[in-house]
Amino acid sequence: MQPLWTDRRFLLFPAVTLLLISTLPAFAQRGGAGSSGAGASAGSASPGNIGGSTGTRGNTGSIPGTNTPFPNSTTTNPDMNRPIFLSGKVMFDDGTPANTDIRIERVCSGQPHLESHTDSKGRFYFQLGQNTMVDTDASDAMMTPIGAPNQQGNGQWASSGRMSGLGGMGSGLFNCELRAAYPGYRSDLVELSTRRSMDDPNVGTIVLHRLQNVKGTTISVTSALAPKKAQKDYEKGMQLASKGKFDEAEEHFANAVDLYPKYAIAWYALGQLQARNNKGDEARKSFENAISADKNYVNPYNQLALLSAQGSKWEDAASYSSQVISLNPVEFPSAYWYNALANYNLKKGDLAEKSARELVKLDTAHKYPEAESLLAQLSLDQGKYPEAAAHLRTYLALAPNAKNADALKQMLLKIDQASAGQQK
Repeated sequence: MQPLWTDRRFLLFPAVTLLLISTLPAFAQRGGAGSSGAGASAGSASPGNIGGSTGTRGNTGSIPGTNTPFPNSTTTNPDMNRPIFLSGKVMFDDGTPANTDIRIERVCSGQPHLESHTDSKGRFYFQLGQNTMVDTDASDAMMTPIGAPNQQGNGQWASSGRMSGLGGMGSGLFNCELRAAYPGYRSDLVELSTRRSMDDPNVGTIVLHRLQNVKGTTISVTSALAPKKAQKDYEKGMQLASKGKFDEAEEHFANAVDLYPKYAIAWYALGQLQARNNKGDEARKSFENAISADKNYVNPYNQLALLSAQGSKWEDAASYSSQVISLNPVEFPSAYWYNALANYNLKKGDLAEKSARELVKLDTAHKYPEAESLLAQLSLDQGKYPEAAAHLRTYLALAPNAKNADALKQMLLKIDQASAGQQK
């Protein structure tokens, strides 16, 4: 039968392209630290933020995992205003000895916050929400992953709000979990939403499970070698950035890398501020310097993939995102999105489809519903109308408030009609 569209590129995918190449989000109020990989694979840090990672679970705002996740009521339960203490132990499933670099994190609606570290035997004990110190670990987070599409599908990018503490236990622990975090591992999760101050503080043993085929990390090994003065400049830069004093923060990050040119996480933080201030060339140079300092530090590769995609430099976007996937195929779902979009624009449909399908499998939190719309477009390009309709229905279910939802629903009717014609 005669196809309904000359080139079959209906209104769907151009909107997706606009989503990706929109502007970078601004820095947000800092409060959290490192996060899990995609979906349920929690426990090791992931990409996209100054110093490192962000969560991928939950959705309370226009970008999943943003905005304050707790109810407003502060007086309904007196018990909730009392401190909560937690203790336990962390062990590796492969027999790796415990160490003091294992992070204990609270994650509420996808928003991570560093609570404590284990001791040399893997034990921990702390009061929930009391850690307000700046964390210099490279897996620490300051904002939502740059490049995460808006789940409302409206083409907008926004910065996230981080909780610097619990703000009083009256806020509750709705949709909160406790986990351990260590590069290359995912963690068991401990539910916190029902926990009260009088409960037994011991949460038991949290097991870290090794992730396979992960060569790259979200923590740079060069950080421990930085001289004290460079570390202080980096810490000061983090503090200033968290207060919105970005120009001053940039100066301190620049001082840190001047003192210690191998300071990969400081280069990465500097690059993020430069990108935020639309200094694209300077940001690229900083991210490249971060890679030169530590080739297994994955975060800057991912940011270079994003900058390349935003500039429609599709060959570069495909190359950088492929390096991310090669180094760490688990913790950077955004890399699959950049790779799929880049290969689509390079007219490499097979590679675009492969990355989009991998992203759908990895993205159990549905932060990238646009992957379904891309798969719908690819199916449509091939004249596979039933498959295109299935992907488009999934996209509309995941992003019911997409800006072009009404147009897509009308297009879905036409695809169904074309599919019915194919079956006659």
